[in-house]
Amino acid sequence: MRAVILLSTVCLTGFAATAVAQQPTAQPKPKPAAPAAHPTAASAKTAVAGTWAIESSVKTAAGKDTVVNSLVTASADTSGWVTHLAGHDPIPTRVAAMGGDSVVTEAGPFESVARPGQTVTTHETLHFKDDAVWGTIEARYSNGDLVKGTVKGTRKK
Repeated sequence: MRAVILLSTVCLTGFAATAVAQQPTAQPKPKPAAPAAHPTAASAKTAVAGTWAIESSVKTAAGKDTVVNSLVTASADTSGWVTHLAGHDPIPTRVAAMGGDSVVTEAGPFESVARPGQTVTTHETLHFKDDAVWGTIEARYSNGDLVKGTVKGTRKK
């Protein structure tokens, strides 16, 4: 009986070793496809270059809604941006941040259109797609008021 058990163990061990040896070697898993490339910073910056007709909706000192119209001349980089308001000298506009389809700008202080007699500094977060722009504005006035509003516009052709 011992001989049968010993022979069975030897045979099973031999079969197991042969089965393992015949298994195909493990292949590395294929790497997932690279994600689609996002537009480069350079192409995004070029996409915002141009002149934009902007409507900024804010509140007057009396709390009434008003729309301030402006033209923003945007360059393909962070320098040379200018805001034009009717009856005002051109206002240099700083690009605080730029990435993807979004730009954060700051301008001022300059004489307020919505609140005559006060100066204002603006902070805008703008989003661009094709020939449209939209976003938010924060206007900080010389009396300390902070007014938040919305921005929308189109590229002039």
